[in-house]
Amino acid sequence: QRNHLPFSVAAQVGIIVPFRRQIAAVRHLLQQAGVEEAQQVLIDTVERYQGSQRDVIIYSTTVTHRYQLDFLCANTFEEDGAIIDRKLNVALTRARCRLIITGHEPTLRQDPLYCDLIDFIRKERQG
Repeated sequence: QRNHLPFSVAAQVGIIVPFRRQIAAVRHLLQQAGVEEAQQVLIDTVERYQGSQRDVIIYSTTVTHRYQLDFLCANTFEEDGAIIDRKLNVALTRARCRLIITGHEPTLRQDPLYCDLIDFIRKERQG
């Protein structure tokens, strides 16, 4: 059973973004929104998030164009007939309790794995 400690944004929430340039922009937006712990929130790229976990992860896919999707899915390969996307796998497995994914659905649907993920999420929400 979990301790009922006070909620700490910095200790319990993490944000994953695909591009390093976004880290400062997201932190700035948090500060503008009045998040007192904005400087302590772990905001990083998928590659640098390996080994880190938080209770809540916000994964911003960010992409709105096909060419950006190619970068987002650059670590995709096939193994034993299954398509594996290492970046997506890391992003999906960093949350202990809750994962929030944001993205531009028409662009994400152009990739088979993201299309399947969107369909899965929609199905789960209905069921």
